[in-house]
Amino acid sequence: MIARLARRLLRTRLLAVTVNGPSMEPALRDGDRVLVRRRPRRVTRGDVVVLEPPPGAREEGLMHEGLIIKRVAAAPGDPVPALFAERLGVPVGTPVPRDHFLVLGDNGPVSIDSRRLGYVTRTLLTGVVIRPLPRLAPGTPPEPDSAAGTDDPAPAAAPVAPVEASARWSARRPLVPLRRSW
Repeated sequence: MIARLARRLLRTRLLAVTVNGPSMEPALRDGDRVLVRRRPRRVTRGDVVVLEPPPGAREEGLMHEGLIIKRVAAAPGDPVPALFAERLGVPVGTPVPRDHFLVLGDNGPVSIDSRRLGYVTRTLLTGVVIRPLPRLAPGTPPEPDSAAGTDDPAPAAAPVAPVEASARWSARRPLVPLRRSW
C-alpha cells in the first residue's frame, strides 16, 4: 500500500522522457533518456526543459505530436539576446516578459526553437530535466505514463518515439553538461 502510494506520488512529480531527434546534440542524442521534474518552481537560463509545442507549430508543419526538449536561453526578466531580437521585433536587451521564455536547441541548424517560434509561455512547460537515465534495452516497451514526442520537422508519416527518461553516457561519448551558461 505504501509502495503503491509512493509510486503514484513519484509519477505525479517525475516523468521519464526519451529524446527523439538531433536538435539537442551533443548534450542529448536521439534515444537518450532523461528524468524530468514536473511543475518546477523555478526555471533559469541554461536549464533544459520539456514542453508542449506552441499553438500553431503543428498546424504549420514545424513539429509533429508530442513534447519538445530545449535549453532555456532567456527566462522572465532576462534581457532578450541579439539572436532573438529581430524575430521578436524588440530591441536587444529588452526584458523577457513575465511567464515567458526563449528556448534554443543545442544543435542550431536542425533545431526548431524560439528563433522560429518566438516566446514560449510557462503554461506550455511540462518540466525541467534533472538528470540523464540509462537507455532502454532494444525492444523494451515504454512505460505507460510516458508521453510521445519529437522536436524536429519530419514527414507526416514519420513514427513518433516514446518520451521516456534515460540517457546512459558511454565512454566513447564524453558527458556534456545539461546546464550551460550563456
